[in-house]
Amino acid sequence: MARRDKLDIIKEMLILCQKGDFKKTKIANSLNWNFQKASKYLDWLVVHGMAQEVEMGAYKITDAGDALCQI
Repeated sequence: MARRDKLDIIKEMLILCQKGDFKKTKIANSLNWNFQKASKYLDWLVVHGMAQEVEMGAYKITDAGDALCQI
């Protein structure tokens, strides 16, 4: 299996967030990652305006994140 680069991982996370409000644990499990690594990437997405936390631990995609998924 080929390694995923950061852009592929970010796009996978954003696609998950497009499907609904996903919690960190579900995102981490879907990507076969541990909670800490998923948290690091989710925090990066929030800081850069591509995702937002809608309730405690649940995330959804923003317009900027949606635009990145279209690339």
